Amino acid sequence: MQIDLAPYTTNRIVPSSVRFTWMGHVFEDIEGILYRDPTTGSAGFTAGIIDYRTGIAHVTNYVVAGSPTNFTLNSLWVSKGDWTTSRVFCRTPSAPIKPGGFVMSILDVAGTQITATSDIYGKITGDHCLGEIDYQTGVIDMIFGDLVQDSTLTADDKLEWWYAKALTQITAAGKVWRPWPVDPNSLRFNAVSYFYLPLDADLLGIDPVRLPQDGRVPIFRPGGFAVVGNTGKITATVSNAQTIDCARVRLSRVRVVGFDGSVINTGYTFDLEAGTVTFTSVAGYSQPVTIEHRIEDMVVVSDVQITGQLGFTRPLTHDYPLTVPPTSFISSALVAGDLKSRVSILFDQATWSGTVWLDSVSGSNANGTYNDILSPIVVTNIGALTERWALVFTSTTAFNVVGEHVGIITTGNINTNCAPLNPATNTPYFTVPALGWGLGWSTGNMLRFNTVGAITPVWVIRTVQQGPNTGIEHSFTLLSRGDVDRP
Repeated sequence: MQIDLAPYTTNRIVPSSVRFTWMGHVFEDIEGILYRDPTTGSAGFTAGIIDYRTGIAHVTNYVVAGSPTNFTLNSLWVSKGDWTTSRVFCRTPSAPIKPGGFVMSILDVAGTQITATSDIYGKITGDHCLGEIDYQTGVIDMIFGDLVQDSTLTADDKLEWWYAKALTQITAAGKVWRPWPVDPNSLRFNAVSYFYLPLDADLLGIDPVRLPQDGRVPIFRPGGFAVVGNTGKITATVSNAQTIDCARVRLSRVRVVGFDGSVINTGYTFDLEAGTVTFTSVAGYSQPVTIEHRIEDMVVVSDVQITGQLGFTRPLTHDYPLTVPPTSFISSALVAGDLKSRVSILFDQATWSGTVWLDSVSGSNANGTYNDILSPIVVTNIGALTERWALVFTSTTAFNVVGEHVGIITTGNINTNCAPLNPATNTPYFTVPALGWGLGWSTGNMLRFNTVGAITPVWVIRTVQQGPNTGIEHSFTLLSRGDVDRP
C-alpha cells in the first residue's frame, strides 16, 4: 500500500519524524524504515519504507482491522529546500580509532540507507560511496557517487551542474563520476576508540611525564630526515651467466633469497645503476630464488600535518607504487654522522680463562708479541663489526680465532695472513698480516684486540599494549645506509 503522508506540500520530510496510526496499529519511521507496533523494548515489525523526497510511505507489512480509511497522522516534520551533499568531511569525537572498527550509515534523498565500513588500512567502501579514515586522528573524508559510462547519460543528465566537472576527470574506460546526493543530517557512525591509562614510572622504567598520553613519540619532525623506499620482488629459477633486469634503475640495494628462506650472498654480481643482477655460480642455490630490489630517496622533512601527510624539501627521484597491501613505506632515519671501522685495543697475554673478556692485561704478558707498527691489523667498513677478539694459541704457531659473541669461527697460524670471512658481507671481519708475528709464542698464549664497526650503536625497544594476542605477523627492519659511494 502507498500512503501519501504530505499531499499538500512539496517540502521534504525530516528523517525519523514520522508517526501515524492506521487501522488501529502504530507505525514509526527510523532512518527511512517503517516499523509497526513499536514498544519501549522493541522496534516492532519491519513494515516498509518512506521516500522522504515525495512524502510517500510504502507499507508492505500491515494488519487489516476495520476500515482502511481509519488513519491518523500523529507526527510529521517537513523542511523547506532540499539540503543535500555528495561529500562529507568530519571527525570522530575521540581518537585514535581501532583499525577496522568504523561503520557509517547515511540516507540518500530517496530515504534509502547507505552503509559503509572501513578496512584495516583506513579505506571506507560501500554502495555509492568511497572514502578513508585516519585512525590516529579520527578524520573522515567520504564522497558519494558512482563511475558511470558517459555514453549512458541522458541529455538532461549532461545539463546537471556536476557534468562539466566530471568531463575533466573522465577515465580511460570512458567513465565519469556521477554524484549520489545524500542527506547529511542523517549521518550516523559507530567507532571503537582507544583510551590510555597512565603507567607507573617504576613499572615503565622511565618517567612518562614528557611522553604523549598513548606513549607514542613522533618520529617525523620538520628538519628531520626520512627515507622513502619501495622493495620489489622477482621470483625466478636462475642459471649461470643469466642476467635479470629489475625494470628500474638507480637501485639502493639488491638481495637474493633462496626458496628455503636463507639469504644468498655469493654467486652473483649486480649493477645498481642499471638495475641488473648477473648470476655467475648458482650451484647449491635453493631454487627458485627471490630477487629483492629496492629504490630509496633520503629527504629532509619540511612539514608534518595532523592527517599524517608529510612535506619534503625536494621532489622524489623515483616513482613509488601504491599497492594493497602496501609495498612503499616511509621510514624514520637516525643520522649518525661520519663513521669509520677501527681497531681500538691490542695486547697479548700469557694465559686466558676462555670466559672472562677484559680490555686490559690479566696476569702477565706473553713472551711473544705482535708488531702492529710494522703490520697493523686491517679492517674495512663493510666487513668489521663491534666485537672483542682473542687469537688463542694451540701450539707455537697455530691459534683459534674466538669472538666474544660469535664464538670460535676459524683457525690460523703465524705463517699466513689471517682473514676470517664475515658471512653477511662475504668480506673479512679483519686481516692480521703474517709479517707482524714474532717468535716466542707458546700454547695458551693469547693475542687480544677489539674491533669497532662502522655502525652507530642504537637501542631498540619494543612496547606491547595490554590486551589479547591479535596476531603473530609483527616485524620491523633496521637497515644501515652509507652515503660514501651512493649520493
